[in-house]
Amino acid sequence: AKGNKIVALKDYRREVSAKEVQRFVDDILSGKRDGSLKQGGGPLPPVAHHDGVTFVWRKGDRGSNVLAVAATRWDANVLAIQEMLHQLLDLLKMFCPSGNFVSNTLAPSANAALKADALREKPALVLSLLEEMVDFGYPQVTHAESLCELVLGTPDLEGKTVNAVDAFLRRRKKDPTVAGSDPNHVRPTLDVTGAVPWRKPGIVYKKNEVYLDAIEKVSALVGPDGQLISGRVQGSIQMKVYLSGMPECKIGLNEKFMMESESGYKTTSPAMEGRPTSTAQKACRSQIALDYIKFHQSVKLQTYESDHQVHFVPPDGEFELLSYHVSDAGNFTLPFTVTSNYKSLGRTRAEMNVKLKADFPSSLVAFQVIAWMPLPKSTVKVQMNATGGKTKPKYVELGKNQMHWKLSELRGGKEHKFKAIIEMMAATELKGQEREWEKPPIRLTFQVPMFTATGLRIRFLKVHEKSGYQPVKWVRYLTTAGDEDQYEVRIQG
Repeated sequence: AKGNKIVALKDYRREVSAKEVQRFVDDILSGKRDGSLKQGGGPLPPVAHHDGVTFVWRKGDRGSNVLAVAATRWDANVLAIQEMLHQLLDLLKMFCPSGNFVSNTLAPSANAALKADALREKPALVLSLLEEMVDFGYPQVTHAESLCELVLGTPDLEGKTVNAVDAFLRRRKKDPTVAGSDPNHVRPTLDVTGAVPWRKPGIVYKKNEVYLDAIEKVSALVGPDGQLISGRVQGSIQMKVYLSGMPECKIGLNEKFMMESESGYKTTSPAMEGRPTSTAQKACRSQIALDYIKFHQSVKLQTYESDHQVHFVPPDGEFELLSYHVSDAGNFTLPFTVTSNYKSLGRTRAEMNVKLKADFPSSLVAFQVIAWMPLPKSTVKVQMNATGGKTKPKYVELGKNQMHWKLSELRGGKEHKFKAIIEMMAATELKGQEREWEKPPIRLTFQVPMFTATGLRIRFLKVHEKSGYQPVKWVRYLTTAGDEDQYEVRIQG
């Protein structure tokens, strides 16, 4: 715009001042002072960093003199911000058209560029759009149809624009083919202000129940001495909700699992993501350093930021409330200690020893603990024995070059040992096969109910509904081996 003046400004988080944004537009984009940010004297990239602030900007279509700029001190998702700015410019072009180009379908005209003068004539409308589209920095509504009812009462909405909005709303009520005319369709106003488009009203159950499952999948690479080399935990809270009416749920997580914003931890939604800084991780060892945490759209993020409790109106049936990822080994514990050793007993015989210990409280029991161990390709016979569990002959699979040791149950604190004598073909019978064996790692699969590697605990689960019913609530925990990156132990020898 002329003179690079700010037409409208909306501060969602009070992180960046208007002066910093104005300086970015004047001095950096125009190249008056800080030309060092321009790479090789060329145009400035769409994402720029200056004085600890990340600026994401986008210019209007050809012929437009409007620039949309987003500024943040967060480690935010810049692709999501770019898409948001693109949607914003299109919506401004619809609601603040230049000249005589106004469409009754509320579609951006290809014949008229977005002009700053058109925005200056409707400052209240521009601010209203910014207010309704984004909440606390998170994109909420970007569809013109959903914004119609929200901005219809704005004083600046007049003339041809308000006629187009009125025409659209009338057509939606009369024409069943128009989006939103279906009586079963949730109105855009309720979608935004009621925040429950994911749950239909009038749901009734004879028995009200809610199930919460905290599931963690542990992936690890462990050395032959039992020490962790690398690992990660992929966790989630899965819910099954069979509740009548429009209930409001509240979940409290244990303090160890909390993430303090002042310590550098950030929560994420599908649209915006944040990552904890290494400084914060070092300063808050008493807490779990999450690489990320993602919530279901029903979660009220502002409430979580303030009191560290998860508030939400749940969808009906099964859904994932949140998911998280932990890769710092100091923030989770392995459920088992596994050590292994392989030694040769001659040219055709070898011995493999494995020791397995359950490193969780004795009040807990692991189920279906299976150690999958490799065998050399030249193996012809295996003799197995163990202090616990099963070592049946059918557990030796020569065709797959593997054997396994199965413990149906393993109580916490218990330790068992496994030993296998492996007989192989003589060197003269190998017929050119490689004698050197690379010793693939042992793979462990297991299920440990009521245990979490990160220490996650649900302090409470509360359900409030205006009818006052008391639902049946179930909370369960489960830790298993990872699906893709498995729980593996290297073999010594």
